[in-house]
Amino acid sequence: MTDTLHESPVDQPPAEQPKRNRADSYHPAMHGFEGRRMPAGHIWLVVVIALAIAVLFNSGGFLRDANGMRQGLLRTVMVGVATPIDAVAGWLHLDAGQQALAGLLGQNTDEADGAALLAEQSVPEPSTAPTLPALTNPTAADPLKILVVGDSLSTFVGQQMSALLADSKTATVSSVWRNGTGLTNPAFFNWEAGARSIMRDEQPDAVVVLIGGNERNDMTLGGRTLTPGTADWEAEYERRARVVMRAIMQEGAERVFWSGPPTARDPQWNDVYADVNAALSRAAADVPGVQYVDLYDEVQPFSMQDTIDGERVVARQRDGIHWTYPGSLPAARQQVAALETVYGDLRESRSTTTEVTSDAQPTAGTESAGP
Repeated sequence: MTDTLHESPVDQPPAEQPKRNRADSYHPAMHGFEGRRMPAGHIWLVVVIALAIAVLFNSGGFLRDANGMRQGLLRTVMVGVATPIDAVAGWLHLDAGQQALAGLLGQNTDEADGAALLAEQSVPEPSTAPTLPALTNPTAADPLKILVVGDSLSTFVGQQMSALLADSKTATVSSVWRNGTGLTNPAFFNWEAGARSIMRDEQPDAVVVLIGGNERNDMTLGGRTLTPGTADWEAEYERRARVVMRAIMQEGAERVFWSGPPTARDPQWNDVYADVNAALSRAAADVPGVQYVDLYDEVQPFSMQDTIDGERVVARQRDGIHWTYPGSLPAARQQVAALETVYGDLRESRSTTTEVTSDAQPTAGTESAGP
């Protein structure tokens, strides 16, 4: 047997990889631009130009969002910047597309539909009471169409009303809400125009309105600034409420059931809500066909919890204002009871299982951070 000696392999240098032509990684359409890069300064310039164009073409939205901010220095600065931009855009007619879209959303304050809410002087009140429309006699063949509208406070109330009347053969419930809105800031959302638009789309018989959670704002009238907590502020809020109440009645509602916000944990918000409810009560008394439904319980101290049907539940969200889903059930029952004073028993065939008090419910339309 012959031994075979194997020499240890000698380390060989790695084969040199062929250099890749950088141009090979470029699409043919980029021929002639290989290796070119835009300086960072140019990128920022492009971004700034794009933003400027977007603001000009949506200047109304920019101004509306600025007006929708909470009171403070930042809001003042943003409104100060947005106002002249919106004026220039309007002069150049760059905002035509945005205005058309805003009109569809009920946010167009340039149309006659929302003019009364923006009046800077006293508007003459109707001298004679209008003739109220005949009431629907709810039947299975022609059920009462109930529409629930308002800010975010109306969301769970509307859902609970739908549950309460789910088995009713004589009533149906639908809801439309606009979060973050109110009567004090029509530059953000004009409820006179918005209510008319919603009424034309939904065509309900009876309307439940719950607005007032976002009203801790100054208002202007005749060049004067009206501050929450003053008699002038409350009087102007009452006037604006009457404007929207009349708009809803003029668009075909048989009856309107209007509520303000409930009590709040924060004393300053609670004081504003007391004024809002007082103004709404007086406004409803002046508009035929409108009934004020009081959800502001001054007797019962504010509590984050409540006992409903023998069960202790968390009734308010963390902001100390909004109801939770189970916590909104008493308010929904109160609204249904108000409807029944006018239209008779709407829950004759209602199953008790439709009253849900579980937190595992849809949360669309809620505002966890604040009103």
